Amino acid sequence: MKFQKINQQIKNRLIFFVIIFICFASSIYLISYALKDKISFFYSPSEIDQLEIGENQLLRIGGLLKKDTLRLENAIWHFEITDENGISVPVIFDKTLPNLVEENKGIIVEGLLKNKVLIAITVLAKHDENYMPQSAIDKMKSEDTWRGN
Repeated sequence: MKFQKINQQIKNRLIFFVIIFICFASSIYLISYALKDKISFFYSPSEIDQLEIGENQLLRIGGLLKKDTLRLENAIWHFEITDENGISVPVIFDKTLPNLVEENKGIIVEGLLKNKVLIAITVLAKHDENYMPQSAIDKMKSEDTWRGN
């Protein structure tokens, strides 16, 4: 009698864990399936040539803004992103660039690749951990507590 009761408890726990596992696995599958078209992967310029890129696939390319390539022509920004291998990708951006965009600094660009030129939708500039908004610097200078350069 006691042996039968123990077996029933083990069987109930095993069934409970199997049901929990199935629910967890199916929820992970459904979430990843729903997000498959919304995910944009981060690539370096060296990896672009090896990719099979769909016509409307959104890409994120990151690296350094190549020196002497940042120029504004007819309200359109032209620049190149380069990586540690010296490979670069030309970028066209028709909006205002973030204030932190500088040559030889980190940058991430999201957009569509057409004829080996990235048509940028979003440009993100990286900043260091010491970044402080200009308004905060001005306030500290007016209070004579600013200790920066």
